[in-house]
Amino acid sequence: MRKIFAATALCAGLSLGSTAYASNNLTVDLGPVGANQTFSQVIQKSQGYFSDTWTFSVVEDIFSAGSVSNLSIKLPSLNLLNISNLSAQLYDGLGNMLYNLDLDPGSSADIKVGSGLFQVGTGYHFAISGFADGAAGGQYVFAVTTLPVPEPETYAMMLAGLGLIGAVARRRMKREG
Repeated sequence: MRKIFAATALCAGLSLGSTAYASNNLTVDLGPVGANQTFSQVIQKSQGYFSDTWTFSVVEDIFSAGSVSNLSIKLPSLNLLNISNLSAQLYDGLGNMLYNLDLDPGSSADIKVGSGLFQVGTGYHFAISGFADGAAGGQYVFAVTTLPVPEPETYAMMLAGLGLIGAVARRRMKREG
């Protein structure tokens, strides 16, 4: 019994250490986003339905990949933190859905993933929702990383390099054959 109590206390302490507490609905403005940036935040939710919005703008064309993950803590006799029906969608500045992360082949009930190109000139927002049904509510992590979009010259150099490799391979095959 002491071990279960100690494990519960440890899990509760760890889950509260570096999280942002939010009640039902939260709006986070990430501000302007450029290449080579990483953002990660754990959000703790009180019991019940929630709907969070993460807004951002893009200062240069970027490629981005991100995820939203349920950080569930379950003990043998206690479901301490959990989010059911976790859902994530990406919208443009006009409110048009651009991508439903729930439908991504890499997504599951507890993890939503997505990636794509983001262009300058419009705002974006992620809509994250679910039902916090653990004894202490639930928590999720929102994580995004960005990379620069390669310039057309980069593709030209890559194709030229592949062409040279192909020419060298062909010459070797003729020499050996």
